[in-house]
Amino acid sequence: MQFITGFWQAFLSEWIRIGIHLFPHTIHPMVVHFPIALLYLALAVDIVSRFMRTPDHFLDRSSFWLTVLGFLAGAIAAAMGVISEQFVHWTPATTVLLGAHQRDAVLTGVFALLAIAVRFYSHYPQSAPAVSHSGRAWSFWSTGRGRSTPLSTVLLLLAVVMITLTGSLGGTMVYHYGVGIRHVSYVNILKH
Repeated sequence: MQFITGFWQAFLSEWIRIGIHLFPHTIHPMVVHFPIALLYLALAVDIVSRFMRTPDHFLDRSSFWLTVLGFLAGAIAAAMGVISEQFVHWTPATTVLLGAHQRDAVLTGVFALLAIAVRFYSHYPQSAPAVSHSGRAWSFWSTGRGRSTPLSTVLLLLAVVMITLTGSLGGTMVYHYGVGIRHVSYVNILKH
């Protein structure tokens, strides 16, 4: 376990060292909207797919892939958040908010990943396997995996609730405490 912790710390410090030279300090707010939009859309499509059947379960499969993309976008946003927080002057209040923001972001990822896992092990009703142009069956689709279940929908709903709370805390840090905002004097603006 100590090896894993040491490896993670080394990886994280190297990521920060490279990232602060590669990305602007505002990178996290630039990318964070993608996981929010994708997870909300995944939930909306999942709910619509329960009432509207489409050929080949198109809406149901779409919600699965939107959830996968939302999870991946969330991982990228988290990695960019590590970079952005290196440029911030922290106070005791914002440090507490950041801890809650990070906790809620991790819980969002956990719920999204669990929804993906539940769907991966849920099969569609038997149908003919999808065949590629070369005549081989597509492995993922031919197994019939990825069907939405009530449990996967609840997990996705929890992911959306958590990403909403995460975004609310992030907004509070920015708009109420000025985290990541460069303070500019109005007097200096009027002089120019």
